Amino acid sequence: MPLTRITLTPALFETGHQEISTILQQCLETHFDVPSRDCFQIFDVQAPQHIVFDGYYPNLRKKRSESGILFHIFAGKPRSSEQKRALYQALNQHLTQYLPLNEEDIMVIIQFNHAEDWSFASGISATDK
Repeated sequence: MPLTRITLTPALFETGHQEISTILQQCLETHFDVPSRDCFQIFDVQAPQHIVFDGYYPNLRKKRSESGILFHIFAGKPRSSEQKRALYQALNQHLTQYLPLNEEDIMVIIQFNHAEDWSFASGISATDK
């Protein structure tokens, strides 16, 4: 069960949050071994001046715009390097195909942890099922 925090601008949220949600979930199911309907997303809407990303890091050919989007994915089950790369590529391809985003504007961070780091409800650790 990955949980994804999606940081984006109000304009991008208003015009594309449904598409972003659907694309993210489809990419996670296809490339990241996530079960269907296992969807946990938080949209963190920030004014452009509250999102500061180096415009050219790391050596981008084209500068990032102010419409950048950050996906911070928390996952308990480790994935292979191939799965991570496939997710990055698919997410980038689909988002730029269906939304007014440039390839340079999409950033993804994946962070793994353990079952003991999760409590899904009722104050019970995921390891105490």
